[in-house]
Amino acid sequence: MTSKTTAIIDTDPGIDDAIAILYALRHPDLDIAAMTTVAGNIGLKVTTTNALRIATLAGVPTPVHSGAAAPLGRDPRPEIGIHGNDGLGGVTFPDPATGPASSYAVPYMVDALMTAPEKTIDLFCLAPLTNIATLMTMAPEALPRARRIIAMGGAVDEPGNMGRGEFNLAHDPEAAAMVLHAGLDLTLIPLDATRQFRAGADFLADLRATGKAAAVASADLIDAYFVQTEHQARGSVSRPLHDPCVPLFALHPDLFRIETRHLEVDHDGALIEGPHPIQVAMGVDADALRARLCEGLAC
Repeated sequence: MTSKTTAIIDTDPGIDDAIAILYALRHPDLDIAAMTTVAGNIGLKVTTTNALRIATLAGVPTPVHSGAAAPLGRDPRPEIGIHGNDGLGGVTFPDPATGPASSYAVPYMVDALMTAPEKTIDLFCLAPLTNIATLMTMAPEALPRARRIIAMGGAVDEPGNMGRGEFNLAHDPEAAAMVLHAGLDLTLIPLDATRQFRAGADFLADLRATGKAAAVASADLIDAYFVQTEHQARGSVSRPLHDPCVPLFALHPDLFRIETRHLEVDHDGALIEGPHPIQVAMGVDADALRARLCEGLAC
């Protein structure tokens, strides 16, 4: 019998965050101990409420701990043009069954990592790394106790999607530099990999055909991800499914091509050549990932 992977999801839902969370909560091989939220795609109050709404739809009671409301020393720059004012592309989710946990994100993570046996908790990072960097400052002994960190972020050979950088790293470059330069057991999944992972109409039909709430909601979210700006035509495939790559990598690392690159995070949040060896995903088996994603959402 396969033992479950225990993880904390750090997130800013977000359309693709929502799909990743639904997959992780429903998958029988993952045990999501909690979600911690941060301002990123949209403001903290909305990301926290969205995490609670997603857990309610998934039918998996999961504590949600509110975290950082702004980057380290910078103003927030939400991305409502893609995710909408509600963060979920206008897709209907139920009202939260519970409110947020009384403890905040970073104190919760410190306690969880320090009380659990060492190397038994993964961190799935789907958002700017503000909470994780704050954790390093508050309790530097806690983060190395994590089994591994899997983070969506960055652009290595690909161009960025927020100036020179990718949104998660560029939203809080100081936090990104702290985490990525620390020599942690970390795998980064950048745009180089996620831009290879998209969905078309056939995949949406497959999701809806399952009749499962998480799969149908994910189809609706991906459908919202097809919509372009008023100046662009609707494409035949979705925008990249960035964040689902994180829990998918946790369970199916063989479907990702991992390389060691020597990098650093610059002032704009761009990844440039540097002294820090970082494990980065540079390719994916997209067909196999779509199949695994559908299977997990249909659980």
